[in-house]
Amino acid sequence: GFDATFMTGFGVSAVNGFPDTQLVSFQEMQQSCLRVNEGLLSAALEEAQQQQQQQPIQAIPCIADGDTGYGNAVNVKRTIYGYAQTGMAGVMIEDQVAPKRCGHVKGKSVVPFAEAVQ
Repeated sequence: GFDATFMTGFGVSAVNGFPDTQLVSFQEMQQSCLRVNEGLLSAALEEAQQQQQQQPIQAIPCIADGDTGYGNAVNVKRTIYGYAQTGMAGVMIEDQVAPKRCGHVKGKSVVPFAEAVQ
């Protein structure tokens, strides 16, 4: 198996029928984090049962796409806290100016360094 996995904003947007332009809200992404972690834990439990493991079960860690943090520095803190509550092992925050563009396309702008490190 894998040592870790990643939940992409592109993937969550796509399954909801949207482009990766932050049309999926923080709450929708947080719900996706819960579903992903539930699936990872279920897979870990199933594997442990097949191998007849008696030691504590632990799912592989998942890092989540936090887009731009859904606002300013205060919103970024809320995003990190909210994703941690769902069991995510880490969060990737983009430094794009809102409204963001898909990371795969041209024409992106980033926030100034001083703002990014607040």
